[in-house]
Amino acid sequence: MASSLRTAAGLPVSGRHQGWRGLVLGIGLASAVAACSATATGTPDASAAPPASIAGATASPVASSTSTVSPTPTASATDTPAPTAPAATLAPTPAPTPKVTPKPVPTATPLPPLAIGLCTARQLKLAIILWVGDPGAPTYTHVTATNVSSAGCTMRGTPRAQIVDGNGTVIVDSGDAGSEIKTADAAYTLAPNGVIYSIIEWSNWCKAAPKQQLTVATLQPFGLGRNQASANGNEPIAYCSASSAASTVQATPWAP
Repeated sequence: MASSLRTAAGLPVSGRHQGWRGLVLGIGLASAVAACSATATGTPDASAAPPASIAGATASPVASSTSTVSPTPTASATDTPAPTAPAATLAPTPAPTPKVTPKPVPTATPLPPLAIGLCTARQLKLAIILWVGDPGAPTYTHVTATNVSSAGCTMRGTPRAQIVDGNGTVIVDSGDAGSEIKTADAAYTLAPNGVIYSIIEWSNWCKAAPKQQLTVATLQPFGLGRNQASANGNEPIAYCSASSAASTVQATPWAP
């Protein structure tokens, strides 16, 4: 009976050892065929793991690249803007300096020997003492010169004389010839507050009557100045003796 029985594979039970060996060989053959089939088609074996050295070499550069990248800072709305430099201010171009020609300094003219020590106009004060006028005759004005300075000075010769109207205009002038000084002229020392006298004569006025408040003036020789007396009121006017002749004025030499 046993010899008539068969296994599920159709082999007889009596040849079971041969059947098991055949089964094992069949399974091995099937596995080899399957492995060859997978290699031929290029399908990777999922169970095959990459070597640890290759995996580490691949991961390391990526991690290093990521760690060195810094994020770009984003400007905040509250950031204070940098101050802007003020615009340069152009300095105005200076106006050219006008060329100034220096004025020549006048050279003082030395005084002649006769002028040394003479009183200057600054040292004197002129005053009218008396003005006399007769019809048909010249008028005479008595004047004084007072030394109002603190130093003594000398009066000498004849002063240059002028008649001055109420407007301050000189209407008659004796000219330079009336104030010449000669060596023979007497010299008078005029101490401070000292007084000296002269008489001024005015003749032949044939023009319209001058404005009143007439007065007189005297000039010191050598350009030492001019003195004018204050008016004393309305004064007599010189009589016209010759209409074709000019009006004249002259003074007497200074005397104490």
